Amino acid sequence: MDLKSLVDSIRSFEGITRKNLIKDVTGLLEETYNIAGRTLLGFGDDASALEIGNSQVILMAADGMWGKLMEADPWWAGYCSVLVNVNDIAAMGGIPIGMTNVISTQDKDICSQIMDGINEGVKKFGVPMVGGHVHPDAPYNSLDVSITGIMNREDIITSCGARPGDKVLVAIDLDGAIHPQFHLNWDTTTMKSAELVQAQITTMNEIAQKHL
Repeated sequence: MDLKSLVDSIRSFEGITRKNLIKDVTGLLEETYNIAGRTLLGFGDDASALEIGNSQVILMAADGMWGKLMEADPWWAGYCSVLVNVNDIAAMGGIPIGMTNVISTQDKDICSQIMDGINEGVKKFGVPMVGGHVHPDAPYNSLDVSITGIMNREDIITSCGARPGDKVLVAIDLDGAIHPQFHLNWDTTTMKSAELVQAQITTMNEIAQKHL
């Protein structure tokens, strides 16, 4: 595959094109996203940041699990709902402190699989799932999770903060394998200890504090 074919395949991939609606949704909130005057970072990054005083910010993020992932493996969807949210906070250099969820399903077995996956994710990443909401009569199966984190204002790592001449530090764990039930996912955590995984997350906060 040549470079053009690779680029075209990425641009047309459903996992990318389905995100086109984001610009329409965020556009409808443009007038109100900073209505309280505390929003330091709004749309477009891994998490939003709200100022709470004492040079600190609360980080907020949310992720909904792709329907295809839910169909393939509800347990893995539950686990990934923790993983992706914790990573959103870590990517900003923050410390994740708690999550809530919304589960929609009529199927008790699927609900149980989702919660088993969530519990395993919580144990792995050390971030509690403290509440949420259940739709027990929904005609579909879905899972959405939100997360809150905290950090110092001056330490935030943004996706748009790079400047010409900066050195780029890439923090990524490539030691993993394709997930057997969902080949679009590269699993780098289930086979590792909670201690190692949590140390990797903490490292991002250390990188942020050192302004690397």
